[in-house]
Amino acid sequence: MNIRHNRLARLVALTVVVSMPLLGMAGVASAKTAKAAPNCVKHPNRAKCLNSGGGSASGGGTGGPPVQITVEVDPNALVETGQSEVHAVIQVETLPSFAGDEVNIDSSQLDASCLGGISFTSVAGAPAAAPLDGVVISHHEISVVLDDDGNATVFVDGTDCAPGTDVVEADLEVAPFLTALTTLTVNPPAVTAEGVSGYPQTAGVAEEVETGDTSTSGDSDIYAVFYVETNPVYAEQQVEIASAQLEGRCIRAWAWAAGNSAGVGVTPTTPNPLVAQLGGVNTGAPVNTILDDDGNAVFEFAGVSCASGPSEVIADVLAGSHPTYVTEFTVEPPAPTI
Repeated sequence: MNIRHNRLARLVALTVVVSMPLLGMAGVASAKTAKAAPNCVKHPNRAKCLNSGGGSASGGGTGGPPVQITVEVDPNALVETGQSEVHAVIQVETLPSFAGDEVNIDSSQLDASCLGGISFTSVAGAPAAAPLDGVVISHHEISVVLDDDGNATVFVDGTDCAPGTDVVEADLEVAPFLTALTTLTVNPPAVTAEGVSGYPQTAGVAEEVETGDTSTSGDSDIYAVFYVETNPVYAEQQVEIASAQLEGRCIRAWAWAAGNSAGVGVTPTTPNPLVAQLGGVNTGAPVNTILDDDGNAVFEFAGVSCASGPSEVIADVLAGSHPTYVTEFTVEPPAPTI
């Protein structure tokens, strides 16, 4: 296993030895708000909400049977950071009738494009005694359980990746053995517009429907990727990210992981490639990493048993005039999405 490509894997070692009374609090239930209306009611023009003749989200919305399974990667297209790294969120959405079934997610093309390899990460199925002990890191492909709304979400990470297009596939592992495909576009490292952007997005708005409402599919889990882009004059300087609101929403546990090869040859504090906690607002230092030569960096956030609502996310460059970038990320409760 190549640990530097799986920074979330280290949160297992950080958390399994910790025990806190708050795990038994009735507040865990408060993260499970009433289920919202399906996203396709709110966003009827999303590709995943249109009809097509097959399993993938394509077509113009007329003719053919309704879509039964879709797979989406965010961001798409993405700009590599650091050591030609890829960091994204993959969302699989099916009909609620497939709840409890397993879906396999893989991309042999992306795997072949990344000399440093790829990995998939899921925080579903974490036991109450050690909230992030359920983290699953899988190379090449991963199998996850669909929640009661027919949804599942994972991270995908890769290093030393060649730019280009790569097909990502999601396969239902039981009858009717449906398949969904999408194409991820990977662009080489480049100078980009300044700011911080959260993913997944809907029509340019950073938002995500939580996944998991069973013991095997997860517990109102969040998977988010934040790309920080600043002036390349700050190349090789430190940047940190934090969100007291987003952290506070996650009652059982949460973790920040830093990209840009932050786990290679660094001290525990400078930079800090991983920050994990058993729920609540961060009581320690924010996670940070090094900006690449184009002034870009990436962070991942995973949360367990998280309440829905909007959260402010703040990124700070720790050099020069200390530019600060702010974005909003909205968490929506588990709900059918197709």
